[in-house]
Amino acid sequence: MKIWFPTVRGGSGADIHTRRLAAALEKRGVDATVTWFSIYYQFAPFILSRIAPPSGTNVIHALSWWGFAFKRPKVPLLVTEQLDVLGPAFRPYQSGLQLLFHQALIRNFMRESFAAADAVTAVSRSTAASLARTIRCTHARVIPNFVETDVFRPISNPPAVRGPFKLLFMGNLTRRKGADLLAPIMKQLGKNFELRYTTGLRDRRRITAAPNMTSIGKLDGDEELVTAYQACDALLFPSRLEGLPIAVLEAMACAKPVVAARASSMPEVVEHGTTGLLCEPDNVSDFVEACVRLADSPESRGRFGAAGRARVEQLFSERVVVPQYIEVYESLIQKNRADLLLFP
Repeated sequence: MKIWFPTVRGGSGADIHTRRLAAALEKRGVDATVTWFSIYYQFAPFILSRIAPPSGTNVIHALSWWGFAFKRPKVPLLVTEQLDVLGPAFRPYQSGLQLLFHQALIRNFMRESFAAADAVTAVSRSTAASLARTIRCTHARVIPNFVETDVFRPISNPPAVRGPFKLLFMGNLTRRKGADLLAPIMKQLGKNFELRYTTGLRDRRRITAAPNMTSIGKLDGDEELVTAYQACDALLFPSRLEGLPIAVLEAMACAKPVVAARASSMPEVVEHGTTGLLCEPDNVSDFVEACVRLADSPESRGRFGAAGRARVEQLFSERVVVPQYIEVYESLIQKNRADLLLFP
């Protein structure tokens, strides 16, 4: 089986998902090739329509923004949606130019991709429901993002909490991710708390930080990510909209409790009061209260962390999720062979 991933590099979780899925397939004996294209092709992916797939490709797997450009004769196309940017939930976090780009271009690209696709997947129930509302794509199968639990794992014999309670934020510093809420939350938490935050994959934006906030820049590679997760006491993730947040999966795999917003796909991952605490979106006081609650209860932190690890292993691990993709690939290949026999 040979799978081709033609991918426009976007500096987002979608890049991580594609890279990890291809690597996981390779470990299972599947020939998986990722071809990376410049981010500028997102404005005109049809330019790539003449690029031939690697010889022997059985399935082409692409994201919705450019999938249509890689539809090839006699080769099935699987299109995956990571985050629906067309719905009203995304509107408050778009600039005027982004709104124009998404509604004038991306809407058409997505429609063409879903029309061309032989199968469609979405990374969460929330994303699938959004697609049904905004673009009337009602046939998306939900296959979630995943994490390698042998790599993202709890630290052995974690030290007792000393000094300030250590929070971690992972992600690009955008309003959608709730980066603008970090300083207000940390100012209210005060000197008994500290936040380490990344600058994300894009490493372009900067935010006004409170005195108890420290930037750890852009982390390169899974080893640096694991070290950061293992060093924290909890993940602070006030994102307002997510397809399915990889950072939350990574933190939970490392047995860290999560403080997140009760929004979009977050409740599909974080069970409130079991694996972490969900807060009202944009409610700084709610986030502050949740962080204080975790800091005051080592027992709750341990219980939430263990439950989060178990939930990831059961629902969001590479071992569980990757076979679901292989099942889709095999189904597409079998149908394609049958079609070629009938219509050679």
